Amino acid sequence: MKRLAIALVIAFLLAFSPDVFASGSARIAEVKVEYNTNLKVSFAVDGAFSKGIEEAIASGMPTSFTFRVKLYHNRGFFWPDKHMGTWQFRHTVKYDLLKEEYEVTLEERNHVEKTKDVKRMRKLMATGDQIIISSLPALVPGRTYELLIKAELDTVDLPLFLDDVFFFVKLWDFKTSWKVYRFSY
Repeated sequence: MKRLAIALVIAFLLAFSPDVFASGSARIAEVKVEYNTNLKVSFAVDGAFSKGIEEAIASGMPTSFTFRVKLYHNRGFFWPDKHMGTWQFRHTVKYDLLKEEYEVTLEERNHVEKTKDVKRMRKLMATGDQIIISSLPALVPGRTYELLIKAELDTVDLPLFLDDVFFFVKLWDFKTSWKVYRFSY
């Protein structure tokens, strides 16, 4: 009876843990922070493209990665961290079957790039390069900050009648765990 109770508690905790839904293979990597007059972040998502995701893109289905970035001032053990801002942006790809060309939209730069190279498309979709997350953040020299970054593949919204036919599309969704990057200004 005691083992059953312990198993139920563990199952309950796992069921409501946000990291349970995080992809085991996709993760945020290569985080770099630069601060001049702007706070800029660069990163990459390793393992973002499964065979199913690539097939969905190649079939012409628009696919988006949503990136979330949070900035905290780490105030030590006795004080809670101070939330300084949250930013969100998307990278969306559409494949034109007739032109055999990918159209990638980078929301944070308000930029659209067309390419026929699948490797270039993957790089554009899964990397952020010197993204300005705040124009003039109030960073104080000598203090410690935490940058949290998360990526997820957006659920594809299909028309109502196709949602039942293509139920397996939801299996391609992924979420990375929050990547915590500490830095001092």
